[in-house]
Amino acid sequence: MDFRLCQLIATVIEACSPQPGRQPTKTIRVVATLRRFLREGTPWRSLVATKDQASGSTLRRCLARWAVTGLLPKVHALLVGLLRGHPDLILDACSVRAKRGGDLTGPNPTDRAKRGTKYHVAVEGDGVPVACATTAANVNDTLLVERLFLAAFAVMARVRTVFADEGYDAQHHRDLRRQFGAEPQTHRRGRPGGSGLGKRRWPVERSNAWILENRRLALRYGRLGFVIQALLQAACIFLVAGRLAREF
Repeated sequence: MDFRLCQLIATVIEACSPQPGRQPTKTIRVVATLRRFLREGTPWRSLVATKDQASGSTLRRCLARWAVTGLLPKVHALLVGLLRGHPDLILDACSVRAKRGGDLTGPNPTDRAKRGTKYHVAVEGDGVPVACATTAANVNDTLLVERLFLAAFAVMARVRTVFADEGYDAQHHRDLRRQFGAEPQTHRRGRPGGSGLGKRRWPVERSNAWILENRRLALRYGRLGFVIQALLQAACIFLVAGRLAREF
């Protein structure tokens, strides 16, 4: 299964960023290395070039190049477009501790102000991640609503209903969703609990749990912001590719 996922993602990467001439490292080797790096949390220096995987330095250079060209969001969007999507959209975020600080970190209000990073994820109604973003842990969720919604709207066939907790509640965000024909279902601030939204929001919580199964994301050690954003995007891409592999 892992080989099929890596082959699928490598094919889409090569289609989205064709480069003339002979490539120094096959894309499939870079993707396989990225998969291992994400899942196992292997240190950069321990990633040694072999027949089936690239070295840590090669992986870092590829992530830097992909960050500059915006390749991973393109790959993510293309893979999502191949799925038979669910019309609902669900937003949520989770925070992790940043052991060494670095870019996109801040005092986490839910972890005694220790430095942390927040992963914002938007999924379809069946849990497929369609958009993601990385910020410091102290960034308010409402600041990411427009970015996540527009990114998701660009790749989904249609958005029927948007579900979110009270952290995403703001009148201008509800108006934005209605402008695009989506009905907002957000728990209002100051309202008592028991809204029933938990019955509809569980797919995004499950997807967050799957993302945090990747050791490189569950506890952040790297200091570079573009690396952590690329790793989050890659984790979402692997989830989407896994769904595609099961459907076809």
